[in-house]
Amino acid sequence: MGKEIVLYDCNNLAIRCVNNKDVKTVNPKTKVVTGVDWEYWEYLMFSSIYGSLYKNNTKSIVLAIDDKRSWRYDIWSRYKEDRKKNKLKDKTEFPWDEFFVRYEKLMDEFATHFPIKVLKRKKAEGDDIIGTIAKTIPDNCMVISVDKDFLQLSSKRVKIYNPMTRQHVSTPNTEMFIIEQCMIGQKKDTITNIMTPWNWPAGKRRPGFGPKAFEKAVEHGWKEWLIENDVYHRFDFNRCLMDFERIPQYLQDGIMDDYNTYKYPNPDMMYKFLKEKGWPEFLDNFTTLENKFMQLY
Repeated sequence: MGKEIVLYDCNNLAIRCVNNKDVKTVNPKTKVVTGVDWEYWEYLMFSSIYGSLYKNNTKSIVLAIDDKRSWRYDIWSRYKEDRKKNKLKDKTEFPWDEFFVRYEKLMDEFATHFPIKVLKRKKAEGDDIIGTIAKTIPDNCMVISVDKDFLQLSSKRVKIYNPMTRQHVSTPNTEMFIIEQCMIGQKKDTITNIMTPWNWPAGKRRPGFGPKAFEKAVEHGWKEWLIENDVYHRFDFNRCLMDFERIPQYLQDGIMDDYNTYKYPNPDMMYKFLKEKGWPEFLDNFTTLENKFMQLY
């Protein structure tokens, strides 16, 4: 396999790093967060990204960042509704406001000091950025995320790596994967299954439609089943939210323009960043680190 474009689901990476047991301290009785080692969180973020230069034959690194207001809210007001409610119920009292301020600052620092493409676009999620780039460019790609949505990109050219299981994941049929997801829905994003009425009350148990029901629909002929059960429109609506091919064209054009015109900083900036952080592991081996990053210019 030739050189790869490594695409990080960066919000996913940031949250995984902050949940590291050596970063976040939690009172075992109250479950309240009593401390966050932000410096170590920054170190984990950087070392994870730098590590990809060793694990992969890397051509470039992309950090895809979520915008706060996804275009999906414009067509589905209840998008990620359950996730918001879960945060309100969260008793760990994690300082999310501080997390996002520090996260944005660190991304700015990465963009200012290293040959890393830090990409964020209004109304786009990291998924949109990764999905658009991976399906548009001819290069080999490595997507790093635990989000199974990226399986729809799976191919000989686009590989998906789950950093939690430390395994590459794939699906034998990307078309059937996205069809199944659109029919059974996704709880994490409050995209309900095709049998759930539009005005279904929040918190009420939804009508069942899972993998077994999907298998029966496929055996019957899934398109015919959708039409016969008068839910094809609901299926197509879900697909608009989930299928990377349905990302609005204006966003795809903007993302690719950001990607193609991105300018790297002066190579001299790398040492300045590490000097300010004072990380001996990287400072003591700066020549090796510099040589690795210089391959991206």
